Amino acid sequence: MDLPPARRRNWLELLRDTTFRSLKHRDFRLYFAGQAVSFTGTWVQSTALLWSVYAFSDHDPVWPPLILVATVGPTLLFGAVGGALADRFAKRPLILICQVLFLLNAVLLTGLVWFDVVDPPTAVVLAVMNGLVQAVDIPARLAFVPELIAKDDMVNAVGLNSLLFNLGRAIGPALAGLVFLLVGWVSESRDVTRTGATVCFALNAVSYAAVIAGLLAMRPGVPANRPKGGRLAEGLQFVWRSKPLAGLLACTLAMSLFGWPLLTLFPAYTRTVLGHAEKEYSWLVSALGGGALVAALANATFGKLSRARPFVVVGSALTAVAVLGMTFADQLLPAAACSAVFGFGMILYLSTGQSVLQLSTPDHARGRVMALWPMTLSGGAVGGHLLCGWAAKHFPIPQVFGAMWVGVTATAIVVAVLAVVLRPPPATGGPPPG
Repeated sequence: MDLPPARRRNWLELLRDTTFRSLKHRDFRLYFAGQAVSFTGTWVQSTALLWSVYAFSDHDPVWPPLILVATVGPTLLFGAVGGALADRFAKRPLILICQVLFLLNAVLLTGLVWFDVVDPPTAVVLAVMNGLVQAVDIPARLAFVPELIAKDDMVNAVGLNSLLFNLGRAIGPALAGLVFLLVGWVSESRDVTRTGATVCFALNAVSYAAVIAGLLAMRPGVPANRPKGGRLAEGLQFVWRSKPLAGLLACTLAMSLFGWPLLTLFPAYTRTVLGHAEKEYSWLVSALGGGALVAALANATFGKLSRARPFVVVGSALTAVAVLGMTFADQLLPAAACSAVFGFGMILYLSTGQSVLQLSTPDHARGRVMALWPMTLSGGAVGGHLLCGWAAKHFPIPQVFGAMWVGVTATAIVVAVLAVVLRPPPATGGPPPG
């Protein structure tokens, strides 16, 4: 039954004034719209790349983890440099340069796959090139968001920023699966994987036009007191002096080590355990993205510093439950349900943790401190992807999932203990707690 007009307006006002309140700022609206398109394109490409590399290597489960290691590894090695650049230079031109480089990389990948001159090692090289740009882009974007909004909207903006990424994670893989499906219908005589991947990579290249247009249309003010230098180690020293933040980053490292490799095992899991191919793989990734999207919406609507501890505890616990479910799931529907719970738990934990770090960081060191966040995620992911890639080659996938569950569960227990023992840090970059 339709809601009466007055009540419908109340719901719209609730969404405007709570979940999407940061969009009242013009430049943040431009940023939000451009990144929404770009992140979707990124996940279209990522989904297609992991499957196509798995297919091009005669279904060797080592290559998808290597692709993600090549993508995130440079952030681990050079993220501190990217954070220092974000503190030293104006962030909008820095991000704009990165987006142009991403576009060129996507165009190059599209051409190489279309002309059938790409192989897994070449794909790894292109992923490393993308990763080098990402090492600068991620800290710059994380530090750029506070310049687009009022400080009272910081928690909401961080939640919406997470929402952006997970909106792409939900829609992108589904769109990639649709592309493979349509290519299979239209062109049965051609290599479906290669043709479908080419279309996906081209869509990603086009998507960068939206974020570039948004950045060019912005009219940001000049941030006050932007430093002209600063040591790279200052960000690490700031976190080291705060036990809650140091504990948060340590647990995030462990969650990335034992949790995120689940995604890179999806191609092998889809084929060897579920007995399916591209379309079902993309639905599995989309289910993960759907759960992540709900978590990001929840954090954007209800997130505040006073709720950080229960959010990270619930997020880590649900992640452990989901990995346990994946260990025993051998049908697509329960596997997709577990994937959705995994996405919800991981993003509830990660988006809350990012909000805490963002709110606890002083403006003058924001780039260097926030660079530690992607570096931590990358550090865990690199080790986890390499270890799980090796394990998937020597052990059945369910056994690998079982080993991951032990690690995630141990981390969730530590998160719960620290949440009880440690007090949350004071908010220095945003509104007061509560």
